[in-house]
Amino acid sequence: MSRFVVATTDDAFEARLRSVLGLANGDLRRLGDEVLQLRPVQAVRSVAETTSSTPDVVALGPGLDGERALELAQRFDELHPEINVVLVAKPTAAVLETALRAGVRDVLSPDATDQELREVLQRAGETAARRRANLASPDTATTRTHRILTVISPKGGSGKTTLVTNLGTSLAMASPGNVVVADLDLQFGDVGSALRISTDNNMRDAVGGIESLDTLGLKAMLTAHSSGLYVLAAPESPVEGEQITAPQSAEVVRLLSQEFEFVVVDTSAGLTDHTLSVLEISTDILFICTMDVSSVRSLRKVVAALDQIGMTTQQRHFVLNRAESKVGLDPQDVEAAVGLPVEIAIPSSRSVPLSMNQGDPVVLTDPRSPVSRQIQAFAGNFVAAPSTRSRWFAGRRA
Repeated sequence: MSRFVVATTDDAFEARLRSVLGLANGDLRRLGDEVLQLRPVQAVRSVAETTSSTPDVVALGPGLDGERALELAQRFDELHPEINVVLVAKPTAAVLETALRAGVRDVLSPDATDQELREVLQRAGETAARRRANLASPDTATTRTHRILTVISPKGGSGKTTLVTNLGTSLAMASPGNVVVADLDLQFGDVGSALRISTDNNMRDAVGGIESLDTLGLKAMLTAHSSGLYVLAAPESPVEGEQITAPQSAEVVRLLSQEFEFVVVDTSAGLTDHTLSVLEISTDILFICTMDVSSVRSLRKVVAALDQIGMTTQQRHFVLNRAESKVGLDPQDVEAAVGLPVEIAIPSSRSVPLSMNQGDPVVLTDPRSPVSRQIQAFAGNFVAAPSTRSRWFAGRRA
C-alpha cells in the first residue's frame, strides 16, 4: 500500500481522498500549518526525513497557494525525487508548463471525477514503489554509510571553521566516537584552537608515513575532544603545510572514512588542488557564504566551476551565514544568484565569536541559542538520513 501526504486547506478534499483511495489513518497524513509555514527546504525535510514512514506520493492542494505549491514541488524534486508530487489545480497551459519544470508528476483538476483521482494517485504510488525498489539493492540495504562532508567557501571569513567544529561536535554528541574533523586548511588551519585542544600529531605527521599507514595507525594520531569528537589538526606552520601534496591529503581523508561514520573536512578559501582532491571522494559538499554581494557572486562561480568539471555526484548543501543581516539582500535573492536552495540559515550572534575565542563550540556553551538550534537540526538530517538518499540525489544530478 502506498503512503500519501496531502497539503490542503480543504477538509472535504482530504475526506474525499481518503474515501476514494480507501486509506487508513496511517496511510494518509495531512500537513499542518506548522509545516507549511516553514521554508520550502525545511518543510520537505520535515515531511521526508523526520518520520518513520516516508511518503510515496505528496498531493499539493487544493487551497494551497499556487506559487508556494510549486516551490514545494521543486524542492521535493531536488531533494527527494523518489517521492512523486501531484499538483491539484486547474490544469491551464501555464500551470502545466510551470509544474513540469518544477518536477510535478501530474496535474489534477479539483473537479476531477473520483475515478480520475484514483487512477492518477495510484499510478503515482506505483511509480514511486518501483523507484524505491531500484534503490533497495543488497549493498545499500545492509552496508553502513560512511560520509565525507567537505565544507568549502570561495572567501575567508565566511564561518567555515565555525560550521565545521560545531557540526562535528553536534554529530559526535549524536554518535560518539564515530566522527572526526580533518583540518585541510594546511597553512592557516585553526580547528585545534577553535576546539581548545593540544595536539601531539597533525596532518603533516599523518602523511609522513602514508605509504605504510593503515586506519589503526592513523587513528592513533588523532586527538580526542570532550564531546566524543576526534580531530586531525592542520600542520603547525605554513611551511609544513606546503610539503603536503593533494593526493596525500585525499588519501588521509579516505583512510579516515574507513574508520569513522562521518568525516567533516575544513578547507582553505577557494578551490585549491587539495580541496578538489578531497571533493572527488566526498559524499557531501557544504557550500557556505555570507550575506554580501561579493561572497554570493564568488560562491556562484565556485558552483559553476564544479558543474563545468563534472563534479556533480556529491550531495550539495547550501549554508547561509549571518542570514538576517540587513544589507539589501534576502535569502531568496541569494538562492537565485547561487542556484542552490538555502538548507540552513544561521543568524548572527555575539556568542559565536565569543565561543571561538574561548575555544568552546557554541552548541556546547549555548545549546538553546538560535545558532545552535539551526546547526543541531542540520546535523540531525545526516544522522537520521536514509543511506540511499545521497545515491538518488547523485543520480539525478548526473
